[in-house]
Amino acid sequence: MAISSVHVTPGVLAGRGRIYTAARDHTCKQWRVRVERQGPRYAGRTELLATLLYTTAISDIAVDASETRVFVATAAGLFQSNLYAHTQAGADGTGALTALGGTGSAVYSENHVQFAAAETDVVAVGLSCDGTLAVSASRDGVVRVWDTGSRQCLRTISDKQLAGGVSGVSVQLAPPQLGGPRTLATAGLLRPDAMAEAVVAPRISSISFAPLQRLLRADTTEATAFEAAVKTRLSGSRESMAQFDAQLRQDSAYSPTSRADSRLLGALRPADGSARKQVADLQQQMERLQRHNARTRALNDELYQSTRMTETRSAQFTVGKLDAGMALLLTEDYQLIEFPSVLLPRGVVLGSVVNIDVARDRDTERRQRSEFRELQEQILESFGTRQPQAPVIRVGHTTQTWAVLEWEPLDLAAAELRSLHLYRDGQRMMQAMPATAELANRTRAVKTTGLDVGQTYEFKVEMRTSAGTFFSNTVSLTTHALDNLTGVRVCFGECESQDEIDALKDTLRRIGASWTDSVSLSITHFVARYKSGAGYEAALRCNVPIVKPDWVLACEANGKLQPAIKFHLE
Repeated sequence: MAISSVHVTPGVLAGRGRIYTAARDHTCKQWRVRVERQGPRYAGRTELLATLLYTTAISDIAVDASETRVFVATAAGLFQSNLYAHTQAGADGTGALTALGGTGSAVYSENHVQFAAAETDVVAVGLSCDGTLAVSASRDGVVRVWDTGSRQCLRTISDKQLAGGVSGVSVQLAPPQLGGPRTLATAGLLRPDAMAEAVVAPRISSISFAPLQRLLRADTTEATAFEAAVKTRLSGSRESMAQFDAQLRQDSAYSPTSRADSRLLGALRPADGSARKQVADLQQQMERLQRHNARTRALNDELYQSTRMTETRSAQFTVGKLDAGMALLLTEDYQLIEFPSVLLPRGVVLGSVVNIDVARDRDTERRQRSEFRELQEQILESFGTRQPQAPVIRVGHTTQTWAVLEWEPLDLAAAELRSLHLYRDGQRMMQAMPATAELANRTRAVKTTGLDVGQTYEFKVEMRTSAGTFFSNTVSLTTHALDNLTGVRVCFGECESQDEIDALKDTLRRIGASWTDSVSLSITHFVARYKSGAGYEAALRCNVPIVKPDWVLACEANGKLQPAIKFHLE
């Protein structure tokens, strides 16, 4: 299936990288990349860590810097998928951080959180550096800015220049001249004082961006020192992320004592005590801002959870036109919508004011998704796990001018048989073959005629099905010479007496021929003196030569196969 989006995290060459891929088969997959040095070259290998399954095709993905959340743009809307979950607190008051999904299972759609106000056809999504804002773009050109914590829309951007459609979005830090982070001034990018006072720089929180390194399997894979930082125990659902972030900052390369922060602190290190005090005051202000931000986020979460309890929306309309099939309703801002007349209350006339309540039925959605997933599993089990097997043929019987080819019962799995064709020496023959799978498995043989005496041929069968074309194995056979009577096989009809039949069997035994009690494709002649009996009728249907007993005696006397035309039963 074609890949629609790829997200590569930092640290691939260092052996800690992750790659996230989105495909049209409704899946988003997380891969672990390992790069090893093999001589003068580098070699890499990947391991599948997690699979996220959605109900529609995926257009774009975005992953936050800590690699705990994946934002997915699909035809059904914008979704957020958490890669980690917090377990319930135990007896000791602690919880655990566990990774969702793995090599043996997928994270299904009911575990994903949807942005309710997003359009249904989202084609692109982007994240801010700290993961607090998300930007989505729909196919009709509507761009929305979201708060990722509360999943509420902060701003909608709709411009006529975007009416042609949006193919992608990207979120970047603003440059210093447009109100970017003031810390960039230490690199020599000084802003004018007037602009610094007019434009308020955005607040960048000191959140640790060290990604969560999920292990393939903790019991079989040896964890590195960097990955061991993930194994932390959390005490509560509300304080879990803050405690985990603090623990991760102490053990990761993104801590305040890292080299990047050391260079920044070195540039800001003052020469006297007054400057040190200013730096300490700034740090205290940053801590207060972080606490205020955490309280605001908690309040937003509570408000969002309370608003989710009431999902019914009500709107008021005025009936502008009414007929038997459709009604035109006028909104308060003079917009017209069409509405089925059969759903309106009785007694509604032109100018009536109606209130329409719309509610989302989440129980039905979950039931339908469950039924759809069960149907997918049934389809996969019935049609996706097995495919038709190639036919297996063998040589059944060979004579001077024809041969019988037999095959094992055809295994079509869930496919349908389209046709069977016989090939001789690589050329397709105009040979009548069974038209249906039932007939092919009942007869399981075909008689091919018109062969030359003492020649070698190769045969194979082509089976065309609704699941594709399959060729059988190739078999080789050599037709008999005229003095080789081992291929002669007769069936006896009504003769003078049983003694005559016994004498003819002794003659066949002496010349190396054989006989059978029933008419089939493998017999060469039908020996009888009278035109009666069930065997005679079967020989006529199978187009088997019907000869007199004298034909057997003539073959023994001449030591080779005799033409049947001289001994036909009149």
